[in-house]
Parts: sequence; C-alpha cells; structure tokens
Amino acid sequence: MTYAVHCPDLYPGDFIIDLASEDDDVWERSIVEVQRVIDITRDLAGWFDADQPPVVICTMGGFTRDRFIPPEDRPARYARIAQALERVDESDVRLTSQTLPPFPWLMGGQQHHNLFMGLEDTVEFCRQYDRRLTLDLSHSKLAANYTRRPFSEYVEQLAPLTDHLHIVDAEGVDGEGPQIGEGEIDWATTATQLDRLAPGVPFIPEIWQGHVDNGAGFWTALDRLEEWF
Repeated sequence: MTYAVHCPDLYPGDFIIDLASEDDDVWERSIVEVQRVIDITRDLAGWFDADQPPVVICTMGGFTRDRFIPPEDRPARYARIAQALERVDESDVRLTSQTLPPFPWLMGGQQHHNLFMGLEDTVEFCRQYDRRLTLDLSHSKLAANYTRRPFSEYVEQLAPLTDHLHIVDAEGVDGEGPQIGEGEIDWATTATQLDRLAPGVPFIPEIWQGHVDNGAGFWTALDRLEEWF
C-alpha cells in the first residue's frame, strides 16, 4: 500500500504557501513549510510497503488578489519556484505541483491563480525544471473553461506528466468539487485518456465535503467512477 500527503492550504497566522512570492519573508517561510511536510511524509514511511516513494502534493503559489499578472511575467514566477525547490530536500518522496483553477477561494475571498493554470506554461515548467504534477481534474477543467480550450487538450498534455490524480467534477470557471456526474466533465472521454496516458497513477475522489457522514461523498464518487474506470 502507498500513501500521499497534501500540504495544508493554511498555516498558523493565516499563512499560505507561495514559493513564487517576491517577498523574501513569505518565500523563506514557504520553503520551511514545504520542507516540514516532506519531513513528516518521510516519517510515515514505516507504516507502508509500496515500492515507489510517496507523493507530496503542493499548491506552490503564484496567486494575486485583484487581477491576473501579465503572461510575460509568469516565467519569472516559475523560476522563483524552481529556485525555492533547489533548497528543499526531496529525498524519498515525490514532490508534485498541483494544477490550479483560475479563481481560487483564499482567505474568504476569490483571488486569481497565475501559475499551473495555463496549459503551455505548466507543461514548460515540468519540462524545463524536470518536475511532475498532481493533475486535479476539477481545477484543470475550470482552467480549460476559462481559457476556452477543450478539456481533452489539458488531459492529453498534462496526464503524461502526472504522478497523482484528484478526480472530481467541475462547473463553469469557479464551480469546484461537484459530485462525479453532476458537473461538466465528459467522464467516458477523460477515463479513456487517463487509461492511455497515465495508467496506474494513484488518485483520490476529491469531492467537496466528501468526508461528511463517514465519507459518504467519497464512496458515492467511487461507485459512480466504476462505470468508466
């Protein structure tokens, strides 16, 4: 059995990881928090017997409050993340960047994700810096809707770069986390692509509030996914 660990979305003092931050204090603390999660992940290894190292999922940052940054500014933000990751000891884990939606809800308000949302620059980050992804289908479907691209294009290019999957539906540009079959994802097409491009990649059904009632939402998702996977 294997396991995966997700970096928390919120830390003491209302802190959010932002490895792309130009603020040195935020950047330095982000590195420390990511390292702490990796260290905890390694400490759990004695309870599992999988051949591959565990996956660590991280929302790496690059968000802004009021508007998106210009596209030409994104490479410098990705480079800032890569610089941060050079200082992280990733031994015995697989640290992955989570694909992101255009309009996340952070700190009680809707903000803007600039990184890991556009298709080409996400692929370029992985290739340039030899990184892997956690492909969040809901996030990337919302991104595809926002950029007016077929979702199948996102899956086709991102799935081969993926070490972990968040399987969940999506609606519009900010409708994150609907139950399987209650959003806009074409599950027959997506399942066929994933079987071809990311066979055997582990996943979780990341349904919003799926843990309520002893995981009822998760079990419903797994039952529904059996039709296609």
